[in-house]
Amino acid sequence: MQIEKLSKELKAIRKIKSDEYGPFNKKMQAIADVWSVLIGKKLRPHQVALMYAMAKIIRANNEYKYDSYIDAINYLVQADEIHREDVSELVDSYFPTTTKEDVSL
Repeated sequence: MQIEKLSKELKAIRKIKSDEYGPFNKKMQAIADVWSVLIGKKLRPHQVALMYAMAKIIRANNEYKYDSYIDAINYLVQADEIHREDVSELVDSYFPTTTKEDVSL
């Protein structure tokens, strides 16, 4: 899988899905709220995205379908983005801001 091709496909899918369903983060939050009631345990939006990714991985394990891989990757990337926002202070403490002088080529 070529990184450039994958990046373009993920962006295109995000645009299509956002236009069709609305903002990803809000949908994951709504699903997390409902699932939390059903299972009696608080779920967070990134966990919903992780579960969707796992479902795609299970599907890919049973039969090859390129779309399953793309969807799984997209869910994982978006789960990372949501989770990173939730813990941004913690992430920032692990990865302090660097300057040009800090980076050597």
